[in-house]
Amino acid sequence: MSALAIYLPTVVFISLLGGFLPLMRALSQRALALLLSFSAGVLLGAVFFHMLPETGKVLGEYLGLPVLAGFLLIFVMERFVFVHACEEHDCDIHQMGIPAFLGISLHSLLDGIALGAGLILPQLGPVVLLAVIIHKMPDSMSISSILLSAGWERHKVGKLNLLFSLTTPIGALLAFFCFRTLSPENVAVAIGLSAGTFLAIATADILPHVHRIEQRNPLTLVFLAIGLAVSWMGTLLAH
Repeated sequence: MSALAIYLPTVVFISLLGGFLPLMRALSQRALALLLSFSAGVLLGAVFFHMLPETGKVLGEYLGLPVLAGFLLIFVMERFVFVHACEEHDCDIHQMGIPAFLGISLHSLLDGIALGAGLILPQLGPVVLLAVIIHKMPDSMSISSILLSAGWERHKVGKLNLLFSLTTPIGALLAFFCFRTLSPENVAVAIGLSAGTFLAIATADILPHVHRIEQRNPLTLVFLAIGLAVSWMGTLLAH
């Protein structure tokens, strides 16, 4: 519980910071791509260095089932439900306003559920938090940019950004308290589902976006590797 008291305000702060940056200065495409590459590395590291080994100890040969379910959940919703931002000023999504806000907020709520599931394992806390907060900042920046481009007043954009910043903590609290009462097998299933969602977010969401905006920049691979290294070092610290 003490970890949540630190992690969740941090997520809210980072989200608010990202949301208010477009009101002052836009983040460059290159900087965004590097941040997202690092985030993808941390997410993938959390999956393969932490979550899958812990889940496999309990579920054994059935490990793949919840992971696949979590992956397909995010993959299907990415394709048919979520609304994503783009960074180009002439993109049609900038005319969508509230639909874009709702779509990205739903994504953020599921991020929070994955965060809450991951926090059941104490050693996962810092790694999962790092991945989520880095992923949250571009999302909140995107929401503010979309609403500003759609003609919203700045004070209304600020209010919606505050609402968006609460979606991940709400999802994390729901998952954390609901999952803690489960049996070890069900907890392992929950963590497996979380691992699948992280895998889908990294491979079907973040990395394709990086490829679109910085296709031939080798630094994106470097930052991906740094993210993986950070997750791996978290494994060493846990032991």
